[in-house]
Amino acid sequence: MIGHIFRRILDALIPISSESSIARSLSEETLTELLHPMIHRDKQWIVALFPYRNPKVRALIRAIKYRGEKAPLPALGRILADEIIQILADKKTLEGWRNPLLIPIPSSSARLKSRGYNQVERITLATLPHLEGQVTYAPDVLGREDRASQVEVLKSEREKNIAGAFSVIRPEKVSGMHVILIDDVAETGTTLIDAKRALIGAGASEVIAITLAH
Repeated sequence: MIGHIFRRILDALIPISSESSIARSLSEETLTELLHPMIHRDKQWIVALFPYRNPKVRALIRAIKYRGEKAPLPALGRILADEIIQILADKKTLEGWRNPLLIPIPSSSARLKSRGYNQVERITLATLPHLEGQVTYAPDVLGREDRASQVEVLKSEREKNIAGAFSVIRPEKVSGMHVILIDDVAETGTTLIDAKRALIGAGASEVIAITLAH
């Protein structure tokens, strides 16, 4: 509850127009300096690249998500692709991963209609020029029911709100495959947990997730 209130206060401190300006001002060099990859404390299969409490990171994520800001995407795509390549190097050597599915967390149809875009899909697309031959992009695998936005739900209610929201539309593409999920922010991780549940239920061998921030 306290964390939820703290996030709301931070959101109010920076006007959305200022967030877009901050996002456009962030060079790849600056983003690299802000980079601080960390494994989620409760879910070892989730890796986040940037600390969300950093005001610049927060402005960046919100500008991409709520304002449709595209200027930072090429730099973010290169940075995210580098992280994916590093993780894949270990997975290939230690666990025999080959050409995993790269899946952006989908928006619900209602959210996509109201916003006009899925920011996670845009982020994921920005990685593809740097991952040629190493992953299979699969945006058509997961479906998502319309639910209340996780941002608008208290932490204590998020697991219940998202439970069962995801389903696998193309199980034939998932069975026996390794999967990398991409999302913008992982706080409690409940969205990624439910997406992973659906993928494992459809026969995926293993699922990991990489998010921009935590």
